[in-house]
Amino acid sequence: MSRGRIAVLVSNDLSFDQRVRKTCSSLQKAGFEPVLIGRRMARSDANRIDRPYSTRRIWLSLNSGPGFYLLLQRGLWRELNRCHAEGELKAIWANDLDTLWPAIRGGKKWGLDVAYDSHEWFTEAEGLKGNPIRKRIWERWEQRCFRHLRRMLTVNEAIASAYREKGLDVEVVPNVPETQAQAKPMPRIELAWPEKKTMLLMQGAFMDKDRGALDAVRALVHLPEVHLALIGSGPEWNAASVVASDLGVRDRLHLHDRMPFDRLRRCTAAADIGLSLDRPTVDNFRFSLPNKLFDYVHAGLPVVCTDLPVAGRFVQEEKLGAVVEATNEGDRSIKTAEAVQVVMRAMPDPEHLAEVASRYHWEVHAHKLCAAIHALR
Repeated sequence: MSRGRIAVLVSNDLSFDQRVRKTCSSLQKAGFEPVLIGRRMARSDANRIDRPYSTRRIWLSLNSGPGFYLLLQRGLWRELNRCHAEGELKAIWANDLDTLWPAIRGGKKWGLDVAYDSHEWFTEAEGLKGNPIRKRIWERWEQRCFRHLRRMLTVNEAIASAYREKGLDVEVVPNVPETQAQAKPMPRIELAWPEKKTMLLMQGAFMDKDRGALDAVRALVHLPEVHLALIGSGPEWNAASVVASDLGVRDRLHLHDRMPFDRLRRCTAAADIGLSLDRPTVDNFRFSLPNKLFDYVHAGLPVVCTDLPVAGRFVQEEKLGAVVEATNEGDRSIKTAEAVQVVMRAMPDPEHLAEVASRYHWEVHAHKLCAAIHALR
């Protein structure tokens, strides 16, 4: 028997958000009926996606700026009203700060439980750097929302500690993959990757400024026999081709659009080394523990990671590869290449990577999801 429906709110294209996919899967296994509500990124996109639960997508005429966020709040609120009118809505699940207010509003109006999962340190995001007015607006918005919450989830202990200082009870559910058999590598010929060259991979649904994609491209200058694949989207992904052409390494750069999770797993398994090269420009990057780190390890790939307080320490402590020492701008590409060469000379034992993967998987934390559904103050 169903325990009721849970409206799950996201602000992005719900097709590619793996954390939300895993959350909905876990809620469904617990007996709930998720109703996933997100966006259509283009008018031509279907209103629903193929999932074993209900999905709905809203079209917004703007994709950025204050007008976008206003339209997003209205669109999510409209869909929440429809869900409530259909009956058996038991809870609302908000993913990230830009979906929290409609959830709180619905929870208070209809007496529903509300859960909040912060996928990042939202008010310390790259998009707010250098814009103190925008940042202050989001901080005040967060304060307003948090007055109505007692508990929340986030992705690692460093970010959780920051939110606990705001008076919330915070549980950590890291961005780790589900337990499943290691993916069969995609044949490199299907990806136009060289068969016998070392293949670096960086994946990222949105490669924003300072996420390290361009640093990876520049490192190719010092790695003449190595190729690089970037799978994703975003500003640095868009700029990578031009930068590679200017540096004379375009023939060793392979660009792929975002892809469904099952295909991404197979592409990841076809590479040799995974890259996570966030720069410490904002606290959201400095204290992140990116899901791609765990995706690489579950695919059997060693990792090259920037020397950040959380991600870098994780790679070092678990002996997953090498870290790129903090450097000045001029040395960054050289140090990145040196870290890659360290891993190429002494690849971690596949059995060790498999053992680490066995300790970091979604099922270890899934029980926290149902506990995160909590009444408003």
